[in-house]
Amino acid sequence: MAILLLFGSVLLLSLSYTFVVRPIFFSPLSRIPSAHFTSHFSNGWIIWQRYLGREIKTIHDAHRRLGPIVRLGPSELSVNSADALRIIYSDRFDKDEFYAAFDNYGVPNMFSMIERKPHAGRKRMFSNIYSKSALQSSQVIRDLSREIVIERLLPIIETAAVQGGFLNVLEYNSAVYMDFISAFIFGLQNSANFLLDSEARESWLVRRKIAKGSGFWSMNFPLLTTFLTKLGIHLEPPEVDCALDEIKHLCLEMLQKVEGSSEVRPKGSQKDQKDDIWTKPVVYDQLLSQLNSSDKKTPPPPLPKSQLRLAVASELMDHILAGTETSSWALAYLMHELSQRPDLQSSLRKEMLSLSPPILYPSSILTQKSSSYPDSELPSPRSIDSLPLLDAILLETLRLRPSVPGSQPRITPPIEPRSPISICGYNNIPAGIRVSAQAYSLHRNEEVFQEPEMWRPERWLEATQDARDEMTRWFWAFGSGGRMCIGNNLAVMELKLVVAAIYTNYTTKIIDDEDIEQLDAYSAGPKGDKLILQFKKVR
Repeated sequence: MAILLLFGSVLLLSLSYTFVVRPIFFSPLSRIPSAHFTSHFSNGWIIWQRYLGREIKTIHDAHRRLGPIVRLGPSELSVNSADALRIIYSDRFDKDEFYAAFDNYGVPNMFSMIERKPHAGRKRMFSNIYSKSALQSSQVIRDLSREIVIERLLPIIETAAVQGGFLNVLEYNSAVYMDFISAFIFGLQNSANFLLDSEARESWLVRRKIAKGSGFWSMNFPLLTTFLTKLGIHLEPPEVDCALDEIKHLCLEMLQKVEGSSEVRPKGSQKDQKDDIWTKPVVYDQLLSQLNSSDKKTPPPPLPKSQLRLAVASELMDHILAGTETSSWALAYLMHELSQRPDLQSSLRKEMLSLSPPILYPSSILTQKSSSYPDSELPSPRSIDSLPLLDAILLETLRLRPSVPGSQPRITPPIEPRSPISICGYNNIPAGIRVSAQAYSLHRNEEVFQEPEMWRPERWLEATQDARDEMTRWFWAFGSGGRMCIGNNLAVMELKLVVAAIYTNYTTKIIDDEDIEQLDAYSAGPKGDKLILQFKKVR
């Protein structure tokens, strides 16, 4: 009996030292301010905040109280420092297992790859087609812009303006960007047409609404979730799993179409005998070409041939999801702000009328049907990109309402004696520590962005060059480093084009913006999934 008591006492003391005393007093992280009194020895508090859907604002509050670095758990840190971004999001840090939740069809993609080397190889496959120069000079982009924005979107808005109706712009924003990104990936002839196919659009939106807010278990307990799934135990409600499967089935349908296409065309886009537009499946062709390439810099993924198709599907599905809702939310918040400011709409319209040619609708030039689109029908992407007020309005919207406001976790690498990890003045951060930053907090640094909760695009126009450079240094809507969002140039180009097309021709007024507040989630849009606007013609 005495031996058992002694053994129990020793075990209790050992556990107490390992899980309580050492993390509080002797850990290299002990001196870092703790966001909660339990954070030194338990992850329970921050996981509970995530479960409740208030992680982002809770972490932001901790930084306001405690400074640029806080301890969220025994092995987890959060930083709010532009200087720290250069360290954490460098080539030394791998991603956290959190990102495995973004695998599609059970296969990793560029975004969900944990290790740096596989990601770097995959990124090289796409970097040229997503570069700013390539996009601005792309004939496919110009043709998609005309077909989707001018031929599909503007007639819908025109009808609403003429008839005095209202539009839920969040719904149509999703349709615009789904049509655009899927056409860029698979070719217009194989892509979605949500703007004109209301049944398909509504089905997609219903499934996305069901799936909204899911992922807590897979993001926070990836190993447990994977293990239970193999046993047939699903932690998410059945309707959520069903909705996610149906969402991903859309990508497989488009993939099947492009795989089955036997038509080969030498140019970027043409019209067939049925007057349908054909465009090159840019992303699909690039991925397939690179996966089949013998170039040692971009080796095929280590998958058997039977799974190669799923690797393609996983990658392309990620591009669809990343390029649709994030842009839709950003455009909705931009339109919400402009709809409260008629004078700013007028100033923006004046700037956009300086384009050559301006995007006037309807126009004999824009509605002319021909076998190929003349370049003069739309202003060049470079001229739209160079408009200073439009640029400031977009930057300020992405600052205040980033579509991905949540933490981007990384794992500290093994310690190298010659280059120990130091973050925010704390030295010798050990290996295996989860450390992250979040755009929500970076964009609300009061020393950089005065009145950070106010939407003030003029801050980008009136700032000195040094002040603007500092704001840019803290601007993190697309991340930074080697794993920065690869589609950021395409997103900005699409957003600016749609804003220019709409506000050159119409004014907007808010009819219903109930629950427009942004959700507290890793990627987030309005709580109410709606923004009802009235459109009026200005010509």
